[in-house]
Amino acid sequence: MNEKKPTIYDVADCAGVSIATVSRVLSGGSASAAAKQKVKQAIQALGYQPAEVRRPPERMPPRKTLALVMSNMSNPYYAALASGAEEAARRNGYALQIYCHDLNEPISPALISQLLEHQPAGAVLVGSMVENGTDSELLLLLQRLHQAMPLAIIGPRIEGLDCINITSDLSLSVRKSIAHLMSMGHERIAFIGGSRNVRSASVREQAFYAEMQRLGKPIIRVGAESGFTPRDGEMGVARLFASLSERERPTALITINDLVALGALRELNRLNLRVPEDVALIGCDNQFFTPYLNPPLTTVDLHPADHGRTAVSELINAISGGNVYSFSQIRECSLIIRESCGMGHRALRDI
Repeated sequence: MNEKKPTIYDVADCAGVSIATVSRVLSGGSASAAAKQKVKQAIQALGYQPAEVRRPPERMPPRKTLALVMSNMSNPYYAALASGAEEAARRNGYALQIYCHDLNEPISPALISQLLEHQPAGAVLVGSMVENGTDSELLLLLQRLHQAMPLAIIGPRIEGLDCINITSDLSLSVRKSIAHLMSMGHERIAFIGGSRNVRSASVREQAFYAEMQRLGKPIIRVGAESGFTPRDGEMGVARLFASLSERERPTALITINDLVALGALRELNRLNLRVPEDVALIGCDNQFFTPYLNPPLTTVDLHPADHGRTAVSELINAISGGNVYSFSQIRECSLIIRESCGMGHRALRDI
């Protein structure tokens, strides 16, 4: 007689309301009298017994857990961001629960439902969950989550979603890279990596083409999207240099991130092209290994740990204030100049 216990999904289906509505009723949140009645009737009919209702809601201590939803932590960018977020949470007496979301998948309705089921005090979202998919899909699902808890998003702003938003000035990061390469005498520059389906990557790529066009410089298009991994960097360089004559080849490369730059550097070595003598190279993220490459890699620092700290701090402010407010901040990036562009190490913040 292993009869399956009813879940919150069964309650929502029986009551004819959303899971978010059931969650709000169970947690004592706002809901219409009709919705409350339907949920209560469904709970009674199904015999649903969530752990949260074993004691009266008014006696329950305030939740001190935050959710951090992010892409695979194998990318050091996300590890740095998580470190900053955890530090801010711990400093304010909160625990941080991490949910990893597939790097190549758009926002997942199942993950939204999981968050609604667990009901953290608030959630920080970063990576493919808020980067992939269409704006309308993102908006619909995130509004559903936002009804149940305060949200902080790290990434480009989603129009129509009024929540805490922290992002880097991605267009400026590209313009700084181009300006530095131009100052070193490079005019044939190519951009490698990313995906047009990822919002932040698309912003950087489009900013690159717009700036090169504004400067009246040659537009070198790589063609197929080359992704975000070292292998993608290898393949991107191989395809690009195989498709161009020696006269048409770029003398400098800007990559979507440091992992792609790592693969690009390896493929340039295989092609017997020296960095920076034959081809200059700029990455993005200032990951821990960049000073130790040969040559050390020029890169853009987007300050992910600071983003994580700020997002969590603002989220806790919203929770403490008892309301969900809108906060948007576009943050400065830094160009870290090293030998892969032909110069010694120094940080350049205002080009």
